[in-house]
Formats: sequence, C-alpha cells, structure tokens
Amino acid sequence: MEILTNKEEVREKLKNNPLQAAHLLRLNGYGSINYECACGETHDANGKDVSCKGSAKPFKALLKCSNNFVTMIKIEGFFRKKAISEYGFKASIMD
Repeated sequence: MEILTNKEEVREKLKNNPLQAAHLLRLNGYGSINYECACGETHDANGKDVSCKGSAKPFKALLKCSNNFVTMIKIEGFFRKKAISEYGFKASIMD
C-alpha cells in the first residue's frame, strides 16, 4: 500500500478515482471484510470504528478509521471477498 504524505498526492490519486456517494457501494452486504489500514492496523470495513466516505468504480471504497486515517480499498473476489488496500493517508492532510 502506498502512503501519501501531502495534499497534492492525495488530490492526484482522488482525481484518478473520482468519488461517488458512499451509499452506492453497500459494504454491509459483503459481511466481514478486513483490510490493512494506513494507520498500520487491520480493521473490518463494516466495523463500528470505520466509516465509508465515498465509493469509486470498480468496487472501491474510501474508508476512514477512528485513528483518523483514510484508506482506499478495492474489493475483489466472487464467492470470497477480500479487500486490497491501494493507498492511504492521515485525514488531517485534507483539513
């Protein structure tokens, strides 16, 4: 996973993955999906400490954890879903 360190890097990545409304990708329908967060921990995408801030095509979600980190994950698999963490950053970068 790539860790972004400044606002320009974040804008460039988000420009390549235009965000849509978070509700367009219903993560809770997939059950428990663990992903590697930019904070260094592993979280459940459907956990109470994680919120979905947006979705992107194909099957990507921008998730924010309670540690104030944001991670873009891509969901893969047909029968067994798994999350691949593409990039992440500290949420305060975008403040």
